[in-house]
Amino acid sequence: MRLLIIALFTLPATASIRGPYSADANTVHLFHLDEAAGTTSAANTGGASSPLLAFNGTSVPANGNSVQPANTAILGADAFSAVFGKAATLSTLSAGLGLDANGSGGFQPGTTFCPDAIDHSTLAGADGSFTLEALINLPAITGSSREIITTDSSLTNRGFQFRVGATGLLEFNFITGGGAAISAPIPVGGTHAFAANEWFHVALAFDGPTHTSTFYWTRLAADPGAPNVIGSSTAETTNASITGPLVIGNEGRGPSAEALLGLIDEVRISNKLRAPDEFLFEAPDLVTDNDNDQLPDSWELLHAPDLTVLSGLGGADRDLDGASDLAEYEAGSDPDDIASIPSDRDADGLPDSWEQTYFGNIFQTPHGDPDGDGESNATELLNGSAPNNRASLASDTDGEGLPDAWETASFATLAHNAGADPDGDGFGNLQELAAGTHANLTASRPPGTAVRLVPLDDGKPATSEFGYAGGSAINTVSFVRSSLKTVGNQQFVTWYGRHQFDPVAPFNNTIWIGRRTLGSSEWEVFRHPSFTANTITDGHDVISYGIDGDGFMHVSWGMHGDAFHYSRSTTPVTGSGPIALGPDTTMTTREATVTYPQFLKLPDGDLLFLFREGSSGSGNTFLNRYDTATQIWDNVHRSGSTQLPFIKGTGWTPDYNAYPNMPQLGGDGDDLLLTWCWRYNGGSPEGESGYQTNNNFAFARSPDAGASWQRFDSTPYALPISRSGESGDPATAAEHILTIPEGSSLINQASMCLDAAGHPVIASWWAPQAAAGDHRRQYMVVFRHDNGTWQTRPVSARSVDPAGTKYSENFVRNLGRPIVVRDDSDRIIVAYRDNRGSNGLTIVHSLPKAEDPDRLVWIEFDLTADNLGNYEPIIDNELWDRDRELHFLYQASAGEGYSPPANTAARFSILEWDAAAYFAHHPQPRIAPGSGQVTITCPTQPSWSYRLWSSVNLEDWALAGTAEGTGEPAIFTQPVNPAEPARYWRIEYAEGGF
Repeated sequence: MRLLIIALFTLPATASIRGPYSADANTVHLFHLDEAAGTTSAANTGGASSPLLAFNGTSVPANGNSVQPANTAILGADAFSAVFGKAATLSTLSAGLGLDANGSGGFQPGTTFCPDAIDHSTLAGADGSFTLEALINLPAITGSSREIITTDSSLTNRGFQFRVGATGLLEFNFITGGGAAISAPIPVGGTHAFAANEWFHVALAFDGPTHTSTFYWTRLAADPGAPNVIGSSTAETTNASITGPLVIGNEGRGPSAEALLGLIDEVRISNKLRAPDEFLFEAPDLVTDNDNDQLPDSWELLHAPDLTVLSGLGGADRDLDGASDLAEYEAGSDPDDIASIPSDRDADGLPDSWEQTYFGNIFQTPHGDPDGDGESNATELLNGSAPNNRASLASDTDGEGLPDAWETASFATLAHNAGADPDGDGFGNLQELAAGTHANLTASRPPGTAVRLVPLDDGKPATSEFGYAGGSAINTVSFVRSSLKTVGNQQFVTWYGRHQFDPVAPFNNTIWIGRRTLGSSEWEVFRHPSFTANTITDGHDVISYGIDGDGFMHVSWGMHGDAFHYSRSTTPVTGSGPIALGPDTTMTTREATVTYPQFLKLPDGDLLFLFREGSSGSGNTFLNRYDTATQIWDNVHRSGSTQLPFIKGTGWTPDYNAYPNMPQLGGDGDDLLLTWCWRYNGGSPEGESGYQTNNNFAFARSPDAGASWQRFDSTPYALPISRSGESGDPATAAEHILTIPEGSSLINQASMCLDAAGHPVIASWWAPQAAAGDHRRQYMVVFRHDNGTWQTRPVSARSVDPAGTKYSENFVRNLGRPIVVRDDSDRIIVAYRDNRGSNGLTIVHSLPKAEDPDRLVWIEFDLTADNLGNYEPIIDNELWDRDRELHFLYQASAGEGYSPPANTAARFSILEWDAAAYFAHHPQPRIAPGSGQVTITCPTQPSWSYRLWSSVNLEDWALAGTAEGTGEPAIFTQPVNPAEPARYWRIEYAEGGF
């Protein structure tokens, strides 16, 4: 005899489900709900015996003795199977089933007192243990709270709620005296994933001695052989003395309005902690084979009337589907259904492997459209598109935003994604599609300087790599020092991901990490299941990370003066291994009320972590250091076990805080340079509030990675630094390199780089003429002049705002914070997004310092013309420092007339601009002779000017034409005189114009 034991989930539904329940000594209440339609009383076969009464709870009871109206539309619905008889349907918000505990014949939930109240102690054993169970069938698990079993009431002391919450959680809350509510996420993937209008067994098992609550959620059609645990907690307690009405499928509190809005059956309440093997599920007998035909008798009798019909011998094939009875048994298909075969066990025409790939189960239907794209599963199977992602459909099977017809016409293949650049013209395919240019022809290109847009794309049509795009712009706030970074030949990015369409997709709003090889347009994407912002709508709750010298990623995220979040990857993230983050923990145990995390990597591979504790206008600035040798974080400044700030803004009158601009490492790599502005909270000396209290720029340099600090002339600071030496020690007073009065609309936490001499260059925005009543905000650059003075230059000429309007905090998003870098020619390059023009990304740059040492000439052009909403630029600092390429994190967010297309999500991309190549522009003109004329074509770049000169002797030159660069070639057509022995042309070009 040969028996093959198979995975239980492959068996037909009834093979391992036992039921209905029979009452035992620990069954307090048991409701089979088998009563006929139109009746209003459901029998209780448990020890308590009181029936359930179907009621309508639309109105609040007039008094404690009032009886709720009977409801004849609840009982008599179809159950999971005929074995379970009938079920109850709670299809309206007011429908419920209440226990007639006092035997009055009417349900009396009461107001100030409850005639039908029961003590919680009657539901639990002597040790406080109990178990709540039911079978439920729901159309959805979001949108409203759906009560399963409850004793909550209008009484002062309220009982418990066991329900499906409005956000897809299975919840238990003992409201009075029980502590905080507990919950477990209902699965949305895998064998027990929620599916609309399917039956599930749900249970809450409470262990009285340990206060351990265990949540169960098990799909009946999955036939698992054992209940499925989805979570547990010890946070909830109970109170045996609390009383309340027992209600099934709704609440007995006020007007009942938390109906299950679905079906319910087989409700059991036990006064013990039920073990998993006491629930509905049991494994079938797969051993006994009395007829010795290699098929278990239990399986044969499930599919045939006796043991003579099926056989595992001789290739017997009862249903003539081409698969033997033995093969059907081994696969779990139905041997009596020609449509059920090993590759399609559920006989729905969808290959099981296809269903498992996209849904993690085989419970889809051919006519279903789970992604809502208008195409059924059968159609998507035929298309080769992903049935669980609305972006993937017949017209774009790979779901990357490029129509398949366009890809086929351009490349004769679908192998190139939206960020690929097959023709090497510096623009990605998505840009060429939008511009209407030819993506496989170098000479056909979008206008402007070459910038390649590389969307995050892992190459899997079933996934979405979009990001959260609400007005907080949480993924693109420029004070993040590191959310985009290059290490070796790999680039890493972090963001709060969000599915392009699906509001309940797993991992929505959690931390996602992307990794790619530089130059590639395909990414690996690693999603963390639970790490998210404390408040996703708060732009302060950014993600910042550093990668230490050993390749470990350190991440801090989601904070605005509240709970500290930090995690280190479990293994090095460089290379090809998976990226997984360790637990959410602390660095030194001393961090609290943190905001503005920033990481910097030192030459020896150690990391610095700069952060603020406190709040706006009342905070201190701290520095931690990670030692790669010991793998331990410590405070750079501390006394014993007390961490110490190196900039102190609290304890003074008034308090304030420092807002650092982008910190930089200079010199030998251990020189830490910092500039910052100050902000007050209450007690502003000038009577300002909010960001209008921002004032001045201060400076400090540390020659030893933050341990000690100096002024610009190298005289040492005494720590902690304060604005004016309020401690009484003048050595603590900050050195102010620029005075900017309060009321100047100065934005905090702007950008900084170092010039060729190692001196700070600050880019920010404020209203430089505010003292004269002109409150128009301009982008400004602050730099150290060769004459030893700190000077400012406006690098914008904004006139869109009324001069007399001083804008409040509500309008700071009109202008994105800028970023600033300098190149090898000591140009200063500023990038920003503001509400002039298209609201795209603007570049402003100086000439090389050798050509303009006073920084008087500034050249502006638009790098992109997309409306980016509230976006602020973030760059890959490491890649710029090494290769002089500017890679921008690029994602539009709600604001300034932009709205995300769906689900508060927008495409998340990297924008690549080879700035070094742009500034090294040396065009190579091409000459094409024609009949009586010659055509000269010259490549151009925005903000460059071009002159065509002509000569017959190479000595005397005449101006023949001019052109301004646009990124498109300049075309000059010149007449030719055949009588001339020769004619020469030359192109003159100048950065910024002549």
